[in-house]
Amino acid sequence: MANTPPVATINDNSVRTLAWNQIGNWLTYLDVNGNPAVKYQFWDSGAAADSGLIWSDAGTGQLAPNTTLEINAADLSKIWVRGGAVGGSETMWVRAFDGTDWGNWDSFTLTTVPNTAPVATVSDHTVRIGEWTHASNWISYSDADGDAATRYQFWDSGTSTSSGYLWSDLGTGQQAPNTVLDVAASDLDKIWIRGGSASGSETFWVRAFDGHDWGNWDSFTLTTQPNTAPVASIADHTVHVDQWSPVSNWLSYSDADGDAVTQYQFWDGGAAATSGYIWSDLGTGQQPANSTLTVAASDLSQIWIRGGSTTGSETMWVRAFDGHDWSNWDSFTLTSQNVAPVASIADHTAHVGQWVRASNWLSSSDADGDAVTQYQLWDGGAAATSGYIWSDLGTGQQPANSTLTVAASDLSQIWLRGGSTTGSETMWVRAFDGHDWGLWDSFQFDTVTNTAPVADIADHSLHLNEWTRVTNWLSYFDSEGDAVTQYQFWDGGAGATSGYIWSDLGTGQQPANSTLTVAASDVSQIWLRGGSATGTETMYVRAFDGIDWSGWDAFTLTTIA
Repeated sequence: MANTPPVATINDNSVRTLAWNQIGNWLTYLDVNGNPAVKYQFWDSGAAADSGLIWSDAGTGQLAPNTTLEINAADLSKIWVRGGAVGGSETMWVRAFDGTDWGNWDSFTLTTVPNTAPVATVSDHTVRIGEWTHASNWISYSDADGDAATRYQFWDSGTSTSSGYLWSDLGTGQQAPNTVLDVAASDLDKIWIRGGSASGSETFWVRAFDGHDWGNWDSFTLTTQPNTAPVASIADHTVHVDQWSPVSNWLSYSDADGDAVTQYQFWDGGAAATSGYIWSDLGTGQQPANSTLTVAASDLSQIWIRGGSTTGSETMWVRAFDGHDWSNWDSFTLTSQNVAPVASIADHTAHVGQWVRASNWLSSSDADGDAVTQYQLWDGGAAATSGYIWSDLGTGQQPANSTLTVAASDLSQIWLRGGSTTGSETMWVRAFDGHDWGLWDSFQFDTVTNTAPVADIADHSLHLNEWTRVTNWLSYFDSEGDAVTQYQFWDGGAGATSGYIWSDLGTGQQPANSTLTVAASDVSQIWLRGGSATGTETMYVRAFDGIDWSGWDAFTLTTIA
């Protein structure tokens, strides 16, 4: 049966200038006998130098116009069609061989569509003196054909020495005015625009290349405006003597241009040895007066202001730097103050010869919360019989009309003693908080006669040899509220069979007609025992309140069967 030649066709296609396309992507092959293509032939009638072309990667390269390119079907993927260098149309042909017959030539039109040039623009911008900006932050790019930018060109018309300029990090540095800076699109982030060193305006240009055509130049105006200096301020402050304050707690900063602060400077006008000062934790310590301390804004938290060691006022200054300009100096007054402590003793009465710890009567307060570190006491009573101040710290009795200074921690060792006779005198006390002495506080110290206490045991009966604790019967009273410190007991019964007093403190039976003295805290260890035979006897008790003994109180002890 006769062979039917194959059919190879390519539809008309449009491409962009110089665009490459594998011809196999366009070609359709048909053979009614089912024979595969063995070979293909191509023909290009476009003879102009800028027309499209057929290209073989099989080693022959560009097909000359009006000549045949024959290839094995297996090499079809190596054949390309390229658009012309300019817009236009041309006719090309293709046919196929199935191993027996060649098919008819099929013509198709290749139309090269002119490239649409890209558009690169930069809007007008205003920068501050010396300000740097990446060109990529400002540039916008578009391409109607969707081509990516491959290159950019810039032009700067500002020729003044103080005008802004282009800068390349690719090694060329500052671009000379009125010259083209050409840069690959991949290097755009290495191109900078810098504001001038003085205020003014100038025109720049930019354009882009999409691999086919350069876009039009786009002009934009760069305006350099003066920097607005920042404002740093600290209000007047009052601190406690020797108080530390981080300067960051007081300082406020603003910048009309929105610039962040980069540095601060401080100045202290207080030159007195006791005045406040500025301190740096960055290694320099106390800043000398009348000198500048410069510190990075990031280190501000390490700068301190300390109140003076005494009360007073001084002037300090601060200013800030925004990376372009220093602000004006702002002055503020630092006042160091201390509220002196208050120590007081109310008027008190003591018995003749009575001892009282000063700490029992003394009260102190400090409005600043400072702890008292020292006290001073003064005794105005100069009479030989008047009361006095006593120190257990080794100095003993304090002479009248002289100052006794004592550490607050030793106050418990200071005593006031009532006079040896009744009378009144004035004493004074004041406190020191580590900074200032408080005012003297006077108090009246009166010595009065002590009222002796009363100890009493009623008449009682005991059975033969019966025991009872003396505390079961004993009562005590002191009209001034003095606590009993000692008791004494006396037994008038001298008979061998009479009752007696007994001590569990080691002395046992107390001999008749002798005194048993016992501390009030030990009275529970004192006993009374009934006689070994019936009878009656008289015993006695009295108490001591730390100053005087009471009168003896007699009571009758009766021993019954």
